Amino acid sequence: MIRRDKPSVIIARGRQDLRRLLSQTPLYFAYRGPDENWFREVAEKHSETAEWQSLPPEEAKTATRRDLITGGFIRLRDTVVVRQDKCIWCGLCAGYCPASAFEYVERAVVRVKYDLCVDCGLCNSVCPVDAIKMPSLPDTYLADLVKTSRRPLKFICDYAFEDGDEDGVRVKCIAAVPKQYLYLAAAKHGVAYAHCSRGEKCPLWPAVEKWSQALGREGNTFYVKAEKAALEPGDRWQTRMLAIAVGMPAGVVRVKEGCTLCGACVNVCPTDALSIKGHELRLVPALCIACGVCAEKCPEGVIEIRQQPEKRPYEPVVIYRDAPARCASCGKELPYTETMAKKLAERLKASGLPHEHVYLCEECRLNSSPSSP
Repeated sequence: MIRRDKPSVIIARGRQDLRRLLSQTPLYFAYRGPDENWFREVAEKHSETAEWQSLPPEEAKTATRRDLITGGFIRLRDTVVVRQDKCIWCGLCAGYCPASAFEYVERAVVRVKYDLCVDCGLCNSVCPVDAIKMPSLPDTYLADLVKTSRRPLKFICDYAFEDGDEDGVRVKCIAAVPKQYLYLAAAKHGVAYAHCSRGEKCPLWPAVEKWSQALGREGNTFYVKAEKAALEPGDRWQTRMLAIAVGMPAGVVRVKEGCTLCGACVNVCPTDALSIKGHELRLVPALCIACGVCAEKCPEGVIEIRQQPEKRPYEPVVIYRDAPARCASCGKELPYTETMAKKLAERLKASGLPHEHVYLCEECRLNSSPSSP
């Protein structure tokens, strides 16, 4: 049934161009397959609470006479919006966006440039917290689909309804699905799927190509396989933690020689994945979202990041260790590392400045200073 006062729930039979519905309803949940009753029950539950999102005033178009006659003027765009209060400033949305539609304003506001946005939803899928919202793909809806599906879950894009006979749950683009829900769906039935109908010919393929990294692929269908496990999805971050346990790649930080353990990476890490204890830099892989902020801020440029499955993702691992510098006079341990002392001394010497004090403790520095007259 098509509605204008709330999102519509559509059960498609055969090929049907769902895009035409955008002139009648701004938001809809759709499905094609044998489990109609299951989907309708889940979708209608969430159609009662889904938030229709109006664009900022400067983005809304002027209503035409036709709009006034057809009711099109109430049409709202099913697009991503940013919840500033939940943003952790990791930068993943801007880094992944294939249309460069995100901008950071004075590290206070994340702004979407809707004139550039292509509504692929990739930013929604990579956001590790609930800071980016897509009205047609709320996390609670995804969690219910995973929990209650009777068979392996498959997501299909809008084009799939028009191009072929694939069964599945409709999303605007499969790149909009946070992959942790795909992994939890695989843990329930052993496998989960996402089908890109037009593949490399799709205008949104650049988003799908980025999104599909580390997934299996057969033709235009991507999949995740996992050992069956009784795991219940929760909110986006909790689901991510569980998904890593069943094989979703975690962030891995590699530190090359030259690290001074200055702590800059620890201070900027948005998820507290990094910490320093004693003279060791430690990482909890499950907490690392591979955002690259640590590498960007490292003054020595010695950090590299990749993603891979981890056997013990929740255990802290030492990724760099250095010995403490010691006083050249009394042997007392200094509050910085050997690498830090060496670099400080080299830079001071290169600038023609005294540098021997770098290897002295505070007491020995005072004793070695010339006596005042």
